[in-house]
Amino acid sequence: MDKSVVERAKQAARARNTSVSAMLAGLVCGLDALDHSHHADFIGPLTQSATGLVDLDPSHSDADLLSEALWERYSETQ
Repeated sequence: MDKSVVERAKQAARARNTSVSAMLAGLVCGLDALDHSHHADFIGPLTQSATGLVDLDPSHSDADLLSEALWERYSETQ
């Protein structure tokens, strides 16, 4: 491997307060995530754990829910 690449990796690791090995591990994980992209219906673990916590009225649209939440948060009556 070119010595300049090794030195640049060390400098980058120092600047990020990490090791070259940790940076490489992050890069490999990122590449793996790109190579194994999730399907459109994928639900992440955090979202999956929150699923079912709230029962919403199906007659309300997302816009209605957002509007109500913003009104409660920023109305002048508080």
